[in-house]
Amino acid sequence: MRLDRFLTGLTISGVSVLAGCAGYTPSILPNEKPTGQEAYLYGRFYIEAKASALALDGHQTMGFVIKCAGGETYILRFSNDNALQAINIVPSNCSLTEFIYTNSDGQIRSRKPAPGKLMTDVRFDAGKAYYLGDFYAETTTSVRGNTVSRNWNVKTVRNDYKNTSAALKAAYPNMSALPTEDRMLGK
Repeated sequence: MRLDRFLTGLTISGVSVLAGCAGYTPSILPNEKPTGQEAYLYGRFYIEAKASALALDGHQTMGFVIKCAGGETYILRFSNDNALQAINIVPSNCSLTEFIYTNSDGQIRSRKPAPGKLMTDVRFDAGKAYYLGDFYAETTTSVRGNTVSRNWNVKTVRNDYKNTSAALKAAYPNMSALPTEDRMLGK
């Protein structure tokens, strides 16, 4: 009986810890086959961040929150090992609404609204892959006494549509027939 109560308490604790997590949209699998019913967003989203062996999310990071007219929300996660990210979305009009910043356990530590000029009501159609850009960021953590300071900074943004599209088709061979389009954020 005591073990049952302990496990129930542990489960409740685990759920409450995860409730504040970002819920990043996973990148597609390398062997994923497009059905023609979805749209894809891709680019390089890299962050210089130290890996944390015991962390739930692996490392401190950030993400772009994209909300669509159909009510769907997607969060593009910056990675410290695989910069090339591709997610599938339901075709719709979408906007980049905010930036989120998370600790190494995936808990949101800060949010900032995205400037409206980056992406507002952009149409993403089925059967296409849309390039959003190449983003390189860094994150740092410093501790002074009992105070922990976390910082996130986008260092560079580049339009490398041709090379990133070639990398996409090499990493995801089943997507090589999909037409791509340059939808660089902020263009």
